[in-house]
Amino acid sequence: MNANNKSISSWFFYSSVLIFCIIIASKLKLMTYADDVTFSHALDNISIFDYLLQRYQTWSGRIVIEGLMVSTIILHGFWKIMIPLCFVFSSYLIWGITLKDKIDSKAGTLLVMAAMLLINEPVAGNAQWWVTGFYNYLLPTTCALFLIKVLLSSSSGMRKLSTSIVLSFIATSSEQVAVFLVVTIPFIFLVNSENRLRNRSLAAAYIAVVAGSALTLLSPGSVSRFAVEASRYMPQIADMNILQKALIGVDRLVESISYGRNICFIASILIFLGFIYKEGRNDVLSKVSVIFCVITIAICLTSPSFYMKDISYLTYYGKFYEIDFGSLRVYVFYLFYLFTLICMAVGSIERNDGERDYKAFVTLMVGCLVTIAIGFSPTAYASGERVLYVFNISLILYSMFTLKRVLK
Repeated sequence: MNANNKSISSWFFYSSVLIFCIIIASKLKLMTYADDVTFSHALDNISIFDYLLQRYQTWSGRIVIEGLMVSTIILHGFWKIMIPLCFVFSSYLIWGITLKDKIDSKAGTLLVMAAMLLINEPVAGNAQWWVTGFYNYLLPTTCALFLIKVLLSSSSGMRKLSTSIVLSFIATSSEQVAVFLVVTIPFIFLVNSENRLRNRSLAAAYIAVVAGSALTLLSPGSVSRFAVEASRYMPQIADMNILQKALIGVDRLVESISYGRNICFIASILIFLGFIYKEGRNDVLSKVSVIFCVITIAICLTSPSFYMKDISYLTYYGKFYEIDFGSLRVYVFYLFYLFTLICMAVGSIERNDGERDYKAFVTLMVGCLVTIAIGFSPTAYASGERVLYVFNISLILYSMFTLKRVLK
């Protein structure tokens, strides 16, 4: 690329990002009800220390996120800058984690930004653009991506590592992100197992992640909150077994990919099919994967959803009846979509030349895991669409990892 083309490329990138940030910042505002109001006035008659202690003991383990939120939510300039900044920085980090060796940083960042803008509006609206949702989803996801980027990079210095470890406490204040990191980091260790220095860095990061996750997930307030929300939203959850709770999580997972034509999911399938085609694979797994993926695309684009939320008694508004826990049709489509996801994950591992890369596999499977875990919460439905955000980010990561192999 000559100097003139580089200049045009830089101008296009920076002007696009600046225009995007200005438009997003101008559209952001606090809601006049619900959580935005609650957290805006959280410190009206109490110190931040007493507030966080009370919340930790009676309601939530998210003290790092909530401490930051109640301190800054009244500063409109803070979140008007931070929301678009975290969005752009997350896109840059995903590029750095996945496509750094294949696509220029400017083009790669814009590509990922476009992918993140294609996340279904109910999910993105609640997790990225809603102010309270930003603190609980976009911000911790950005911090988690920064930690993963640092841990995967062989050139990251001690300053970046220290910063990423500090920020990991924001990341692990979100339950789904915490579980994602706890499961994912050991796989990063396997990738860099020969490098002793990196192993020490990974160990330090993992200790911080486990500590932060324990702080969030094992708080005394979480037990109290579960009891209150169960009585309010899903009193029958106390009588459910593990399988039934997991089925609620599967329901949310299948909802995410089958309802509203999830463009990120459809794009991930198309990229996976492109990978199989480029490799010219002719094995049984590839043929089965193609069949399931093509049928899935056809169903997503032409048919109504088949998840349990369509059945009135299987929402938090109604009751779960053990003797009638969904119809056979529902379970058939559960299995179909789950098998498609498994085919996508397993089929992305090996190339024809025998080279194996587990990054796409791990990303997609862990994304599914943290989404299924939603079923263990009484607010699995009451929390709305924002709880599907981490899975959608996992889909984008999976797509970019697979696209990298297509571009090889």
